[in-house]
Amino acid sequence: MNIAAVDYDGLIPNNVALGEDERVKRALEKWLPGYINWWNDMGPEGFQESLVYLRTAVSVDPKG
Repeated sequence: MNIAAVDYDGLIPNNVALGEDERVKRALEKWLPGYINWWNDMGPEGFQESLVYLRTAVSVDPKG
């Protein structure tokens, strides 16, 4: 995994090889519209049109 290389080809840009796990990819793609709606309703004022990236942990290792 190269954390510097971002895959922009999918619905969800990512740098964690999301395309390798179809089950996780489908779940996140299903979840994404609700997150975008939440962001538009509850996100900081003036940032609704800004690009927003969700960060998730890739391990429970102290370095991850």
